Amino acid sequence: MPKMYGWVREVVPESPADRAGILTGDLIQTINDQPLRDLVDYHFLVAEDELNIRLKRQETELTLQLAKATDEDLGILFGEEPAPFIRICANKCVFCFIKGLPERHDAQRGLPLGMRASLYIKDDDYRYSFLFGNFITLTNLKEADWQRLDEQRLSPLYVSVHATEPELRRQMVDGPRAGDILGHITRLGSLNIRAHTQLVLCPTINDGAHLDRSIADLLALRPTVASISAVPVGLTKFNNMLKVGDLPALRPYRRDEATAVVQQVTAWQARLEAEIGEPFVYLSDEWYYLTEQPFPKAAHYRGYAQIENGVGMTRKMLDDWARMRRKLPKAVPAATHITLITATMAEGIMTKVVADLNAIDGLTVDLLPVINGFFGPLVTVAGLLCGNDILDALAVHADAHPTSAANQLVVLPRIVLDNGGTQFLDDVTVADFQARVGKPVIFTNDVAEIAELLHAVASDALPDEPVLVGGR
Repeated sequence: MPKMYGWVREVVPESPADRAGILTGDLIQTINDQPLRDLVDYHFLVAEDELNIRLKRQETELTLQLAKATDEDLGILFGEEPAPFIRICANKCVFCFIKGLPERHDAQRGLPLGMRASLYIKDDDYRYSFLFGNFITLTNLKEADWQRLDEQRLSPLYVSVHATEPELRRQMVDGPRAGDILGHITRLGSLNIRAHTQLVLCPTINDGAHLDRSIADLLALRPTVASISAVPVGLTKFNNMLKVGDLPALRPYRRDEATAVVQQVTAWQARLEAEIGEPFVYLSDEWYYLTEQPFPKAAHYRGYAQIENGVGMTRKMLDDWARMRRKLPKAVPAATHITLITATMAEGIMTKVVADLNAIDGLTVDLLPVINGFFGPLVTVAGLLCGNDILDALAVHADAHPTSAANQLVVLPRIVLDNGGTQFLDDVTVADFQARVGKPVIFTNDVAEIAELLHAVASDALPDEPVLVGGR
């Protein structure tokens, strides 16, 4: 069956959809006589408690009726939405992630693609912003999109601002209507839609006085603007020192420059705490790593609204581990050796976790920080680690640290995989990775799941194949 939106990949057992007779392979066409354009429509339409669903099953069209609780999930998992449904970005942002990828090669000539093909899709889609927290520029919205936003109240959205000074934003974003960001956010406010915003800061380009202006301008748009995150530009070996237009060449922040940004934003936070009762503008974790300054307490982050943007992720991890470490088993029944994979940025934090784990009788945990060879050493986050780099590091580590432990595991952060949990960024599949490692491979979402894994070890319930502990 062709991949188109509405194709049912899986039906959750005992769910309303299962009880109504919806089957894997069905193609849902309408819900309550409304066409199903995408996942946003699905969430919007299934909020009702009585549903009339028209679907196509092979060559037969059927109509099913079902009733459910208003807040009950229908229980349908859809096939992947293909690229034609994604709003392709018309901008040419100076630090666009696509510019940090290697050039794709021609597969017909037998050359490798280098990365997952989906990474080369440059989206700027408000639906993905609402559903998954993807940041969008608002420059690619058509009038029909604004009408749909008004109709369905898709809130909150996540908006990439970078600079509020119109000419500078035009230079940085280089897209249609790029200079009217404040007008676009004001229009969101007129529709009662809130926005979490981000400023990707580039040295000498949009920091300093421009940063002050951007914070002040966005502050004036409260409560439509719910928060601001300041994030340092992320560069790979493919776009480091890239020169775009009249702007200075892109480069990473030096430590003294990063310290100046932290001081500048911290001053704003202190002022706004006094004036409005919250920091409002937040620094992503990279700034604290760059400057080796302590991470704020959990209360500072006010519910972690931008945690997926790396704002407060480390603080949450530290607090989660402080709670979970008290629940760790005292011992494991058989000698167990775990190689724990991390990226170089988090090495210092994860060293503390490993010290607690090594206090468990019978357990040895080696921390293996992997240098990013594919993107270059400038990239220090786990989400951009590639399968082959991890495999190479594991091979070197195994030679240097042989073990005869009865149980041997490799534990990796879940974020190194795609959404489906099947492959790494460089197209290495989980199955191939497991085969090359030759021992059980476990993927965990957070440190709490590492503790969950250790209870499985303590009960001698180790898996024989790759496992995503949290299943996400």
